[in-house]
Amino acid sequence: MNTSSTTHVEKHLLSLYTCGCYINTQDITTLGHKLGIDLAYKKRSLIMQTLFLHAQRENKKLELLTLLCTLLDTKAKQLLNLSQHYTKTAVLMQHFLFKINTSKLLLQRELALHVKEFSGNN
Repeated sequence: MNTSSTTHVEKHLLSLYTCGCYINTQDITTLGHKLGIDLAYKKRSLIMQTLFLHAQRENKKLELLTLLCTLLDTKAKQLLNLSQHYTKTAVLMQHFLFKINTSKLLLQRELALHVKEFSGNN
């Protein structure tokens, strides 16, 4: 994953408008913990950047991208559950679910690029 691609992914995930869900500080630090990376509670953009940098340095990009996909799946399930319980919100929730799916496609593309880079280096 090159730096500009990583930066684009970070910005995409930090924006509620583009990502479709809000990834909070706790979510990011939990991802870091799962990767064995301790992250201080600071500004979301700073800890997301730190998470990506550590994952890249520690060769854990694949794991990070996979964990992010899982997180987005969890958030999508929560929104789907809310839309089923509050049917009047279904139209709004569908918009956010679409954006979450688009975000997952972006992560899957990054996963594919990472695998391609990794296999090309070996």
